Amino acid sequence: MIMILSGTQDGREIVDQLQNLGYPLLVTTATAYGAELIPKNNTSTVIHKKLSKEEMEEIIINKNVKILIDATHPYAVEVSQNAIDVCKKMNICYLRFQRKESLLFQYEEIIDYVSDYEEAADKLNTLNGNILLTTGSKTLEVFTKKIDIDRLFPRVLPVSNVIQKCEDLNIKPSHIIAMQGPFSTQMNMEIIKKYKIDILVSKDSGDYGGTIQKLEAAKKMNVFVVMIQRPKLNYPHVFDHIDYIIDKVRKIYE
Repeated sequence: MIMILSGTQDGREIVDQLQNLGYPLLVTTATAYGAELIPKNNTSTVIHKKLSKEEMEEIIINKNVKILIDATHPYAVEVSQNAIDVCKKMNICYLRFQRKESLLFQYEEIIDYVSDYEEAADKLNTLNGNILLTTGSKTLEVFTKKIDIDRLFPRVLPVSNVIQKCEDLNIKPSHIIAMQGPFSTQMNMEIIKKYKIDILVSKDSGDYGGTIQKLEAAKKMNVFVVMIQRPKLNYPHVFDHIDYIIDKVRKIYE
């Protein structure tokens, strides 16, 4: 059995390719919404739950997992570290698919880099104008605690629990941009124009994450960008191309 920690487009593509090769897969996502996006196949089982180390260990034992592929988001460092620790403890193969970072040098004049969400919120408090948050819903409270809510326009997934979280944080319905990506440069520009955005907050999620499209829109619309840098984690066995990780799986599994 191959266990895949997914939840990203990268993960779904890896699942699709391994399904086509006929491998038995156990795919995990953090949310039910993420699970719905996983390609369906009678050789695959999908679990939507945030797994603890103990739960990972139990699954590996019960399902006789031989390989764990970590295709989680570059900023999901906690689950990645848990997976690394569990694989080391249980002596199974850990493979990491890591998106390439975006080529940001051409946008340096509009970017201010920060190390984390807290620093981003502090930086935003020194700036004026409407803020487009494109960092997801998980860390919204970091921004709502420190910044005037009337300035915040979060772009989030259009699912009920996420909308409810926005409402619980007193974000106005007219400020909630509930949309499913990917977003083109033109779409980002239209959002910036509609909500009169002055500052865009982003993570460097790589090309699949739409970082370049956001930056290109910001540059064209003369919008300042606060960029949260990727957290550093010492991943073993890192691959940045899906074909390479598929080849590695075939060599190990066969």
